[in-house]
Amino acid sequence: MFRVFVPLLFLILAGCSSTSVQKDRSLEHTPRKQVERVVYSGSPSNQAARERTMLVGQVYITDRVNGGNRTGALIDVVLNPISNASQQWYQEVCRSGKVLTGQAGQAYRSQAFATKTNEFGQFAFPSVPTGEYYLTSRLYWIDTKPMSGPVEYGGLLAKKVNLVQGTNAIDLNDSDKCQRYFH
Repeated sequence: MFRVFVPLLFLILAGCSSTSVQKDRSLEHTPRKQVERVVYSGSPSNQAARERTMLVGQVYITDRVNGGNRTGALIDVVLNPISNASQQWYQEVCRSGKVLTGQAGQAYRSQAFATKTNEFGQFAFPSVPTGEYYLTSRLYWIDTKPMSGPVEYGGLLAKKVNLVQGTNAIDLNDSDKCQRYFH
């Protein structure tokens, strides 16, 4: 009897411990269209800028499920000078939800400034040239409360900013979300 009871008990317990995972279909995306990346031709608005400025701000998203704000702790924030390549990225990726093919050139990548936020989602670029930029970041969090399993919220944030002399205070939040890269 012991030989039958133990395996039977083991099967019952194994069956109780397994749960079915259901995927939240509202978060699925159709395959993204690809667009060929343009060749970087410089940042005309910032090339002549010799004046330096400072940018400070915070990255956060309003949590409509649990209330309050979700701050972007220890995430990357990028300040990308306006150019033909950055405008293409903003229009095709952020606004249209497409994917750029190929790698960005070294000349393009070397013009961007990057920093990390602190534990409160605050960031600072202490000395950058004045001019026009795209300010971008990615902020995600996992809600573990739904019955269907963990759900990821958040996404890509981006906005066009004009940095002038002095200290510029500009936040990135859910009003700056890239519609096709945010849920």
